[in-house]
Amino acid sequence: MQDFPRHLRPADSSEWADRLAATSFFNALLRETTHWWLEQQSSDEIAVIPLTRARDICLRVCLEHRSLSGRCRVRLPLTLATPDDLQIISLEQAVEALLESPWLSDHPLVGTLDATRRETFFNSVMGSRNTIAQALAGRDDLAHLIEGPLGFLDAEQGLLVGHDFHPAPKSQAPFDAEQAREYTPEHRASLSLVWWGVSSARAVGHSSRETAAAALMYDLLPETLATRLPVGFSALPMHPWQARFLQQREDIAELIEAGELIVLGEERDDGGDARRWHPTSSHRSLYCPQADWMVKGSLSARLTNSLRVLHGDEVMRGLRLDRWWPKVSETIREHFHLMQEPAWLGWKTDDGDIDEGSLALLRENRIAGPNASSVVLATLTQPLGEAGQTLLANGVRRLAALDGISEREAALVWFDAFCERVLSPLIRLVVEEGIVLLAHQQNIVVRLENERPTGVDYRDCQGSGVTDHFLARHPEELVSQDHRISTAMLKRYFPYYVLVNSTLAVTAALAEAGLVDERVLLTHLRDHLTALRRRCRDGDTTLLDHLLTSTTLEVKSNFFCYLAGINESTLDDPAKIYLDMSNPLIETPTP
Repeated sequence: MQDFPRHLRPADSSEWADRLAATSFFNALLRETTHWWLEQQSSDEIAVIPLTRARDICLRVCLEHRSLSGRCRVRLPLTLATPDDLQIISLEQAVEALLESPWLSDHPLVGTLDATRRETFFNSVMGSRNTIAQALAGRDDLAHLIEGPLGFLDAEQGLLVGHDFHPAPKSQAPFDAEQAREYTPEHRASLSLVWWGVSSARAVGHSSRETAAAALMYDLLPETLATRLPVGFSALPMHPWQARFLQQREDIAELIEAGELIVLGEERDDGGDARRWHPTSSHRSLYCPQADWMVKGSLSARLTNSLRVLHGDEVMRGLRLDRWWPKVSETIREHFHLMQEPAWLGWKTDDGDIDEGSLALLRENRIAGPNASSVVLATLTQPLGEAGQTLLANGVRRLAALDGISEREAALVWFDAFCERVLSPLIRLVVEEGIVLLAHQQNIVVRLENERPTGVDYRDCQGSGVTDHFLARHPEELVSQDHRISTAMLKRYFPYYVLVNSTLAVTAALAEAGLVDERVLLTHLRDHLTALRRRCRDGDTTLLDHLLTSTTLEVKSNFFCYLAGINESTLDDPAKIYLDMSNPLIETPTP
């Protein structure tokens, strides 16, 4: 039997899942509320969460580690304290008790918390927990996921926990258990694309390259399916779940009946060794080692806070970035590679509007192969093992042995390299070029050599925008309003995604492992940003000034956004789901 983390064996996957689910759940709750307090118990900190206004009944959560950014590691069991008793309760009982607490209904995002909303939230939280348990029980490589090193595909399909700050990070509605095994990365799924034919009257798409979008898509189409494509029709790849979902729509059935849409079939229909496409950590982005392109399509499923459907304005952003990228400074592009998204295709409705459920885009496959040392940041920092055990921490320990230095020195070497090769290009793009990439952990693929960061393969052009600085530098460029980032938006989104969600996840993981004091890491980060500020004085330093001087940063309210049932991707005013947190760069004392 393989070596699992201490005290854990496959039979313990349920208890293990409880701990991991509780960690993400309470990370989000504690960040977004202020009515709880800390008590010291021996060497542990206890978060005390009152369940009544009288504060006579409280939930007590043991925190093995609490980072300066609020990322905690929860230790079970949870306990419920009443005036007369202290009893152990399950995660399920704790969530039920919290949903009856008056504090949740008091939140402005939530309003009245009715029985239906309580039930939906409860089922999603426990469903996410069950997803984690099923993934743990079904894996035979858990020790490898914790110890590493991992290649690209193992890392993409090894993200078993999900978001650090979310009540239901692995919620997969509307997938059932069988579909989850068939389509989700944590079950190491692989699948066959379903290809459609779209008549010329219905097809809609664009390309930023000399080759049209339909021609680029056709290049991916297997030969045996190409023989089924009528002349004048465009070939459109689609996730098999989405293909079945769309075929159930009455309007789509009518288009198929009229011959304007044709379901050509799955790639495996060729009778040979069909290519297999692997869902990456984002589920709807599919990777095939033999293909020049990854395929990202609409998936009409709600994962975490949003329906994962591409929008017309989003897919156009990739085309613009593809055109602009050659103009970006070579010193930024030297180690920072953008996986371009230069083509998209779909079909139109009877009204001439884009049917967003049909959309698919092509993303450059810059990965050398499934075993390339290109690891998504979220998997590097996920708290899969015991306290202090992450893929990142174990990589740093190998770096120390490799270079013959202390683990503390190795942690600083790794973090300084991260700041230079990962964080610096993202900030320089904003300050010097006016291009904003909202890089969260699942979009940053870190290239590693000799256990240290050497560059980035960045994905997701939809989460991008440009500032007034870009427009001043390139007045000839036509930019739609939806692609513009105001100063207020820049100050809100960039620090949350790039600093809090990504960079501070690194400092938290290194500090939790006991490799280095987190205050030392934040000092290094502050020094790095200050040096960047001096180097980029001719650019727009609004972002750097904000990071270095603002006492607060804004963070997303994932807990209450999810509790309220808000679809984040269609909000008219996303600002309402953000709240202030203390800026650790300002508030943290020097060690």
